[in-house]
Amino acid sequence: MPNPIEVWKSEKHPFDVWPDVEKYAAAQTPMKAIDTPDLERMKWHGLFYRKRDEPGRYMTRIRVTAGELSADQAREIAFIAYELGHGIVDITTRANVQVQGLEIEHLPAVVSRLEHVGLSAKQTGHDNIRNVFAHPFSGLQHDELIDTRQLCHDVTEVFLDSREYSDLPRKLNICLNGTDSHSAHFWTQDLSFLATEVDGEVLFHVLLAGTQGQNPRLAWHLPVLVRPDQVVDVTRSILDLFKAKGTREKRNKSRLRFLIEDIGIGGVLEWLEQDLPFPLQPCVGEPIPASSHDELVGWFRQTDAKLWTMGISIPLGRMTWRQLEGLALLSKKWGNGQLRTTHEQGIAVINIPTGFKNAAATDAAALGLTVQADPFELNTMACTGSQFCNIAVTETKGHMFQLIEKLRKRALKLHGIRIHMSGCPSSCAQHFTADIGLKGVRVRRLIGTREGFDVFLGGGLAGQVHMGLPYKLGVDVDQLPNLVEDVVNEFYLKHRSGQTFSAYWREKLQAAEAAKVGDEEYKVPVWLCEACDFHHNGEDPPVFCPSCAGLRRNFARLEDGTSDAAEAVSEGDSLPPVRDDGFLFAAKNSDLTSGAGLTVEVQGIEYALFRVGDKVRCIDSACPHEGASLADGELRDDVVVCPWHSWEFDTCTGCSLEPKGNDVSSYETLIDGGNIFIKPQAAKAMPVNSAATSVLDRIKGSGSARPKAVKPVEAVLQVVDVIQETPDVKTFRLNNADGAIPFDHPGKFAKVCIPSDDGDVWRSFTISSRPGDKHYLDLTMKLNPVGQVTRYLFDNVGPGDSIRLKGAQGGFFLDTQQHPEPLVLVSAGSGITPMMSIVRSLVAAESQRPVTFLYGARTEADIIFRKECEQLAQDHSWFKYRVSLSMPGESWTGSHGRIDGPQVLSAVNEPTACRYFLCGPNEFMESLVEELKHANVPAERIHTEQFHAVKTPATI
Repeated sequence: MPNPIEVWKSEKHPFDVWPDVEKYAAAQTPMKAIDTPDLERMKWHGLFYRKRDEPGRYMTRIRVTAGELSADQAREIAFIAYELGHGIVDITTRANVQVQGLEIEHLPAVVSRLEHVGLSAKQTGHDNIRNVFAHPFSGLQHDELIDTRQLCHDVTEVFLDSREYSDLPRKLNICLNGTDSHSAHFWTQDLSFLATEVDGEVLFHVLLAGTQGQNPRLAWHLPVLVRPDQVVDVTRSILDLFKAKGTREKRNKSRLRFLIEDIGIGGVLEWLEQDLPFPLQPCVGEPIPASSHDELVGWFRQTDAKLWTMGISIPLGRMTWRQLEGLALLSKKWGNGQLRTTHEQGIAVINIPTGFKNAAATDAAALGLTVQADPFELNTMACTGSQFCNIAVTETKGHMFQLIEKLRKRALKLHGIRIHMSGCPSSCAQHFTADIGLKGVRVRRLIGTREGFDVFLGGGLAGQVHMGLPYKLGVDVDQLPNLVEDVVNEFYLKHRSGQTFSAYWREKLQAAEAAKVGDEEYKVPVWLCEACDFHHNGEDPPVFCPSCAGLRRNFARLEDGTSDAAEAVSEGDSLPPVRDDGFLFAAKNSDLTSGAGLTVEVQGIEYALFRVGDKVRCIDSACPHEGASLADGELRDDVVVCPWHSWEFDTCTGCSLEPKGNDVSSYETLIDGGNIFIKPQAAKAMPVNSAATSVLDRIKGSGSARPKAVKPVEAVLQVVDVIQETPDVKTFRLNNADGAIPFDHPGKFAKVCIPSDDGDVWRSFTISSRPGDKHYLDLTMKLNPVGQVTRYLFDNVGPGDSIRLKGAQGGFFLDTQQHPEPLVLVSAGSGITPMMSIVRSLVAAESQRPVTFLYGARTEADIIFRKECEQLAQDHSWFKYRVSLSMPGESWTGSHGRIDGPQVLSAVNEPTACRYFLCGPNEFMESLVEELKHANVPAERIHTEQFHAVKTPATI
């Protein structure tokens, strides 16, 4: 009985799904609303659904026959990735190019744009012939036997757009190599043509039915030689054999290798003899595998001695759209506009004259790319992994990047030792033919299910091409650095002279059975407090150091294993006594250091402790302004300064010193027997005003009597672009595709860190992009000529650099569920940034809510986001935009002067029915707040953002 895939292929040929794709795109149909057979049929058009890329996006796999890519084609791919995808471009182990993050409505445009530059994604998935590739430098090498590029294109013409050859029992891989040095890669393809010279004539050996995947097997040698003019006919005949006799009953038995196991090489020869109009020349001798892997990174002199190929290292095959576009431009500037993709997940620029080599390499370096890769970049490979792939059980590229960095720090040397990581048994990263192969698995531990890897050693080249042998099964991902270091160092110490890594481990493992790693071998991570050298054993570092009370951020993970349990301090060695006087245990006295705060949780409520002299003070943990953790603030004698907006509180009484009228509660404390106790019910101050109470209520939601302090996430994001908005305003666009900085509501800010001679300096900047943007985080800021942070960022940070930040933070934001009223957004200068985040969110949500946007600036040149706002006003009837200039030029016809209360009130029909967001200089907002209140606007509908202490609190 045919398997289900054969059933739905027979019901509708996958080519015929295209009208449905256009229908789904026009309707923006969610992935979950599309039937699975249609999602699978879309792979015939090179469009792959990605359920894990929420809320359901698509990837396109672009066919790059023979690895030939023009500059114009490369730029179009880059632009598609930037404009419609996640901004990343991946090169695969078949020299394809993949773009992730496409939405359903963009798919027809993607296909059209690719066709416009002569590219196609068609038939790059499912039961088709995949990308036909050659040696990446085919036609360029002086020692090449034959240029196989045209043969690659001729073979592709046999099946591309063919309904007959787009319905195979399973996928099929084809490659050609025109040199006499054949890497291990060619022994795992379904059909490989490998050049050899016989009596002065160039012929091809044929390898058949190699696979990696669930049941790996090296290819059979077909004992014939094929002339170049016979390659296309032999290929067609093999395809016909596969179609005619390959099984379609069980998917796991449908690859070509199972047919060969059934009929044998003799059956293949018999078929070819009957099917081909010409005899094939017999040949018993097999192709000799290379003694090393292909060298594809560096400078390579071409057949024309005046021209060079620049092989670029692309770590794990992933680059940014800007890097690909930069290489395209570079190839035009210093070469003839031609590039080559490689089966080693790399790329090369060809035809560079000798005199331009240094200039080309310099331009590549400006893109963050190099021809001088270290052994870790040269010898590692990773598939897509669970970040995007539907079937991967582990992440790969992220884990491999981390593994590389950890091995670098250990000064380990990979002298030609290759490490390949696949996220599942499919082996897209070819882990079976690597010296160290890693196959993703889930491992069960006492602490739960974790990501892990089965480890294989001895694959690849060891005299002949070999499949790796199992070494360890179910190794936790965190233990990989130790394992790799151990097996590499053992090889260096014990191998015989001239023996390769794979040969050594094959000899050792030949009769051994792979060991399964169990709980007893799992090593819990060790965390070192860098402030006091305290060691903590656990999956995560503690909230604070039990030894010195240092913050969690002081802990660094040790990679060398755990310390003895006897040496680790147990947090539960001695339980504090239970008291009957209302005091409850809060912390060890030794946990609280002088001059620092400590957050503690008692009965589910957070408090902040401070040591002032020989006294311990206790107040509410959360700042009433926007919920920042007061324990993280700077302690100045008896005063703690909020780390977000510099509000000041007396740690003894809880009174707010600046601004006034925003007190927090303080609590009695007691030190007894080395323990700190607090009396939660004995609050010596209560929340005083409705504004502060509103903030607290919204931070805590419903339930607890006191809110927990907001803990922002810290991350380092790469700068994708720097946009000059006005002469003194720039937008720093950061790559947040992985969601490292969570951003849920428009209007929030992030804190940016820069280094200085006096230590780290942090400043707050509102996020101007919308929360729904899964790719980028925009920080728009105005240059402060005497400011330390903006001056540093403007002068030193550009695309490719990284910025350390915390976010998203703050209580000044639009909540569409809680704030349904018409909006009035009023801002001045760079105070426009939260307003733009709000407006962009509403546009993306297709909201029809009335918005009045009033903006004040000095001159026309100082109007930030002018074109975007004017276009929004033109496109959307619900959006009204007005600018007032305090220093207008003669040509200005708009409003004059600073925005004031009368201007705001006159801009809306029913002022008391609206919700107001104000951002700008403090005196500007204070004046507007008073005038709005005087006009009977409810105080709870007036929101202000401020980054410094003021006389009145923010009202949220």
